[in-house]
Amino acid sequence: MNFAVPTAFAWALLAAPIIVFYILKVRLRRAPTSTSLFWNQVYDEKPPRSIWETLKHLLSLLAQLALLMLLVTALADPIFRWQQNAAQRIVFVIDNSASMRATDVLPSRFEAARAAAIAACDSLRLGDQLAIVVAGDRPRVAVGMSDHIPTLKRVLADLQASDAPTNLRPAIDLAQRVLGDHPHGRTVLFTDGCYEAKPPASGEVSASLAGATTAEREPESIEELRIFGAESGNVGITQFQVRRSLVDPLGYEILTGVRNASGRTVECRLELELNGAPVDVLPLNLEPEETWSRALQKTSLDGGRLSARIVDLKAADAGAPFIDPLPTDDAAQAVLPAREIQNVLLVTPGNLFLQKVFEANPLVNLEVVNAPPSAWPEDSLIVLHRQELAELPRGSVWVIDPRVDSDAWTAGGDLENPIITEQDEASPLMRHVKLDNVLMPKARKLTFAAKPHVLAGAVSGDPVYAEVPRDIGRLLVLTVDIEEGDLTFRTAFPIMVTNALGWFSGEAGELTPALTTGSVARIPIPDESRDRSLTLTSPDGESTPVLLAAPSAAVTAEAAAQTTVVPEVDAVDEQHASIGPLERVGIWKVTAESGGGVLPSATIAELACNLANPRETDIRTPAELLTATTTDPLRAGWFTRPVWFYCAIAALLLAFIEWCLYQRRIIR
Repeated sequence: MNFAVPTAFAWALLAAPIIVFYILKVRLRRAPTSTSLFWNQVYDEKPPRSIWETLKHLLSLLAQLALLMLLVTALADPIFRWQQNAAQRIVFVIDNSASMRATDVLPSRFEAARAAAIAACDSLRLGDQLAIVVAGDRPRVAVGMSDHIPTLKRVLADLQASDAPTNLRPAIDLAQRVLGDHPHGRTVLFTDGCYEAKPPASGEVSASLAGATTAEREPESIEELRIFGAESGNVGITQFQVRRSLVDPLGYEILTGVRNASGRTVECRLELELNGAPVDVLPLNLEPEETWSRALQKTSLDGGRLSARIVDLKAADAGAPFIDPLPTDDAAQAVLPAREIQNVLLVTPGNLFLQKVFEANPLVNLEVVNAPPSAWPEDSLIVLHRQELAELPRGSVWVIDPRVDSDAWTAGGDLENPIITEQDEASPLMRHVKLDNVLMPKARKLTFAAKPHVLAGAVSGDPVYAEVPRDIGRLLVLTVDIEEGDLTFRTAFPIMVTNALGWFSGEAGELTPALTTGSVARIPIPDESRDRSLTLTSPDGESTPVLLAAPSAAVTAEAAAQTTVVPEVDAVDEQHASIGPLERVGIWKVTAESGGGVLPSATIAELACNLANPRETDIRTPAELLTATTTDPLRAGWFTRPVWFYCAIAALLLAFIEWCLYQRRIIR
């Protein structure tokens, strides 16, 4: 046996004064009396005891000495060697994924799992240490190894369920790293069993969860599997995306999907709204395990928030309401920005195809002239077709079929029948554009003053379509003679014009695709907002600062400490910021705060985040796992508290017995 505080035995010296005061003879007080008749009689019946006769009644003295020794032993904090050798390192892996929000286990699966984990903390034995790992989309250590039960309970009580998908494998790997090579390491997993892997057998739990074979990972790495779930059915939106139409500048396409993850036929309605106004109502009759999807064409100039929701769920076989325990996937949202009208000045000797492609765009305010004006407009996109200008105007300029030298290039000879072999498919200017099979009999060979970004290049290495860098505005150059060949007859041409208009306007009005929970978004930061403080606001109203410069080591450590309660915000460069992971369903906002009270606050970006995950929609816990759980995973016998606790309890009990005996005059 070892003692944590051996110096506490010095308090045992208090036994000496206890014995001394106990054996001291009591001196009788002298007092005059009128007669000694009765006192002699009392003296004869009870003669005074000597010091040694007092020791005959040792019960009271021994009780007091025993009380002192129990208190001294408690202060010394004894620890048995077998307790030290049997101390465990335990990791609780708490699944806080979206499926844990299901209410088929009251009050919810996550609340029940958290309550069970809090109750299990009371079962820690002397010397045991416990760590808590949260198994969301990205696992994290909520608290490291600790034996302080109040701290562990407080951390568990502060945990919240997220809307992110289940990802248990990294969480279990993280738990194994926390355990290390401890001989008595244990992992206890609190989950609903709705993970991607096939439901494991009782001896293959850890191997299946971690995506490895039993030989690759020890099956005892998860000692306990606590299941909180049921075989409940669910209907949810598994896909919801919006994109701009390729043929209608005002149009947009909605791609939506709904899954019936149950064994019953379900009737419901899918309601689509834009800024609260109905867009469409689709009645659905979903067979068991059916996934319904459809693409819808709509138009809008003003844009806004587009939402979809599932309502009026009924079981078709009985006509009764269908109990949907997971409301998180019953709604989805997307942000549809308003479209902006763009001024375009077309300078051309006359080309009907070029003029009509701009006139067909309802977002373009077109002005056509045959010769360059005396003053160039500052708020317009200038399109120069076959113009011989030695100096290009400032601002946004698109040059088509250049003929002579300019301040941005030197014109060479003709390119006969250029074959496109190089195309930058990642550029937004080439989105949905294919030029490899387009007939282009003639193009102009140009040598640029600055190295261009080639969007489409010929087999000879000459650029045919390029973005040219310059300090006075954006510049695009298309060297093709559009009056020959079939480029203007191809669908690639109006798409190319639409992409160019969006690029020149800074992608104003272009929508950001809806994100799935757990994603990281990269957003552009406008020039006027880079010197202002930026804030990310979650759908719950929680605000987090956005960093645009590389953070210092201290800031990085502080941000790492905050990842237990707020999403991670990383700086990428001065033009873009990477934010996430976004673990809440709803609309996230990035806002530029007022610059010293001079500039008003402005919303830089709105990001729609949806669950949209077929695996999370299926919340049915496999029947094999519903019986794979036990109770009291940490309790091991009665002796679970330290020795000093039992010594203190024994001391209190002995003091109470002594008091009772004294009051009853049993010890005299």
